[in-house]
Amino acid sequence: MNITQYVKSFGNKEFKELPFNEIDSLIFSELSYINFDLEIDSTDFIKIKDLKIKDSKAFYYGSVDAKNNKKLLEAMMKSKRYQNVKIGYCKLLNNHESRKQFFAMTLLLPNHVAYIAYRGTDTSLLGWKESLSLVYEEAMPSKDLAVEYIRTATTLFKGKFYVGGHSKGGYLAMCAVLFMGEKLEERLIKAYTFDGPGLKEDVEKLDSFNRIKDKLEKYLTTHDVIGVVYNHASNAKIVYSTGVLLGGHDPFKWMVNYHNMTFSYTRARSFSSRKSEEAMMNWLTNESDEDKRLAIEVLFDVLGDSKTIYDLLLNASRIISNGKKKFKSYTVKRREKTKEIFKSLGRYYLTAYSPKRFLMKNKNDVKQIEKKTENQS
Repeated sequence: MNITQYVKSFGNKEFKELPFNEIDSLIFSELSYINFDLEIDSTDFIKIKDLKIKDSKAFYYGSVDAKNNKKLLEAMMKSKRYQNVKIGYCKLLNNHESRKQFFAMTLLLPNHVAYIAYRGTDTSLLGWKESLSLVYEEAMPSKDLAVEYIRTATTLFKGKFYVGGHSKGGYLAMCAVLFMGEKLEERLIKAYTFDGPGLKEDVEKLDSFNRIKDKLEKYLTTHDVIGVVYNHASNAKIVYSTGVLLGGHDPFKWMVNYHNMTFSYTRARSFSSRKSEEAMMNWLTNESDEDKRLAIEVLFDVLGDSKTIYDLLLNASRIISNGKKKFKSYTVKRREKTKEIFKSLGRYYLTAYSPKRFLMKNKNDVKQIEKKTENQS
């Protein structure tokens, strides 16, 4: 079953009967993709059951999972478990100049515990620009907003709290707890990152990481291609997802174990996920930040004035035609440099997926096993 089916199956159990768990955490993280700021004043907190949605289309707009989010929230509004959870302090900021797409909100549970949720990348090209900036910058532009938000939000309640987010939201959740300050670390129960990229810096060198590392939980998926980027978590949990490649990133495809009240786990990621990580990390590590910046800037430049990924799909032929003209308008040096950067990315993928290299690795693995067997006999 998925997270919506979980709500329908166990929504009659209050948190005192069925304690807060990782599935609840993903559900709250997913709710951050809904535009609660349209219905809740920034200083107010409203129970889920008391929400009055005036414009349903606008309320759910901006998420690739808009229809599923609607079904999820409607199920929560009817459930004993979630209907008295309060949502508030919704903070939204979209700034094209600084490339910031940011949204966070706070949920207050009936047991006086809070959950701070950060939104991941939405359907806007602004959101994708910010996420891809991690390719060449030390941190995403919204990092400071995430830290500022958690410091302010935690003044609105006295108890302990969870933090979480999906995709970029998971990245921001980790930024928030690693840089929020030592006093707040004492109130933190646990921080979750669901298929979010890691921080570019070596987090193990941070004093805060060593203080709260036992409170950090990272989740990857079977065919992961996003959470493996800059992944520092050696003990990340691997959730079975029915989606393939980017489809596996969708929280509604993450499978829940009905009997254990946990996700359904697999022992290892798929071959394609491991090879994709190898190729991407080789490109990120070996190419200069200047070259990677150029590649991303050119990519969005040729996409033109589209505002969302749906604009790209609906106007693909026109955008491709205009993109070609735009690319031809560059200097020869800029065109050739851009081509070489993307070709290098292709070479990393060809090397990672090379059948010959794969067979050689398997052959060497067999030799190592045979050698160990001989030594043991």
